[in-house]
Amino acid sequence: MRANVIEVRELQVRLGESEALRGVSFAVAKGEIYALLGGHGAGKTTLLEVVAGTRRPTSGIVRVRGADPYCDAVRSGAVWRDGGLFPGLTVAEVVDTWRRWTLDPLTRDEALRLTGLGAQADVPFERLGTGERRLLDLALALVGQSDVVFLDEPTAGLGEHDVRRIWSVLRFLAANGVTVLLATRDVDEACRADRIGVMDKGRLPAGQSSARVRAA
Repeated sequence: MRANVIEVRELQVRLGESEALRGVSFAVAKGEIYALLGGHGAGKTTLLEVVAGTRRPTSGIVRVRGADPYCDAVRSGAVWRDGGLFPGLTVAEVVDTWRRWTLDPLTRDEALRLTGLGAQADVPFERLGTGERRLLDLALALVGQSDVVFLDEPTAGLGEHDVRRIWSVLRFLAANGVTVLLATRDVDEACRADRIGVMDKGRLPAGQSSARVRAA
């Protein structure tokens, strides 16, 4: 049995007078792709932000490789739905810039190889398609040699070719031990994951938190 990399227990987040998350508990194993599925306002992005360490929970426990991601340095990468904008730079220059801000980074060639962007190294950012921009965001998330990756609606608005391309990368990463936690409103996308947690009004029912989609 693979060890759990992400563990969440009785997580609660209050935003003003409302409860964005209520008693959420789940775990994700090493090399597993886990999809948080739910409609607008279900709490998916808030949960992703807490586990990624960018938002403090009101109560509960969150651990990534045994550490509190909000208080401790945790090597992970994130791709948020809006993505980055890098006008005036080529793909290679964007990655090189990111590497300069990162301790012990991957080489540029390795980051581009992992995401299938090697042939686009000299292409200006403005000439990239939407799917290629999403892959560039993923390459930047991996530059820090992250073995945990968080993605917020990674294929929203993309055509089927780009969806297949991104999921090919995600499955390759998972096969090599990278743990992936993603949020999506797309049932078809969620069904590409190893397991699905169905969120509704800030809750993740226990019976849904281990729904298995395909063999891990």
